[in-house]
Amino acid sequence: MKSKSTGVVALLLGLLLIQSSVALATSVSKMSLTNLVGYPGKTVKTEITLEGTDLEERSGFWYTHYKKIEGDSDRMDITSWVTIEPKDFLIKQGETKTFTVKVKVPRNAELGLWGATSEEAGKEGHSNERRTYIIFKDAAGGGNVYSGLLIPVSVKVTESPNIWEPIINFIMQNIIIIVLSIVILILLARPLLRRKKRIGR
Repeated sequence: MKSKSTGVVALLLGLLLIQSSVALATSVSKMSLTNLVGYPGKTVKTEITLEGTDLEERSGFWYTHYKKIEGDSDRMDITSWVTIEPKDFLIKQGETKTFTVKVKVPRNAELGLWGATSEEAGKEGHSNERRTYIIFKDAAGGGNVYSGLLIPVSVKVTESPNIWEPIINFIMQNIIIIVLSIVILILLARPLLRRKKRIGR
């Protein structure tokens, strides 16, 4: 019984050591990208920097993640808005890599907070209010044991400072209907123009 409990303790300590060494593999300049401000049709850009702290070169990649919780509205999942360049990376000890995070707000996005349930989501102790994340994963020299950095993302969609933006958004959202309406008007106008020409003769 004693040897069994000793084995469990040793296993737990081993996991803690692995976790702590993994956590130190790469450091990040920002732990949160919450409350970014944008308006419909705008692409919000920001930069984030990773620094290699592991002795070995690490290879990594990024992806977006939505933490689905029952009862959430459609506002919570903004993973389709987010891109990061470059997508893949190699990083050595002491080396830094800068990534451009782009959040493209759709033209039909309603005003308000997207990607989180509260503006407090980026603060410590408010992880239950986060929904959309970017995740950086890396592993030592071609290995398959990955460490991960979860960074919450949210956007406050506001009214555009450009007075023409709502009109442009309306046109872009209804472009097919507008084009079809113009075509129909042209087709209807042709016979009238022909009649006028005949009468004029």
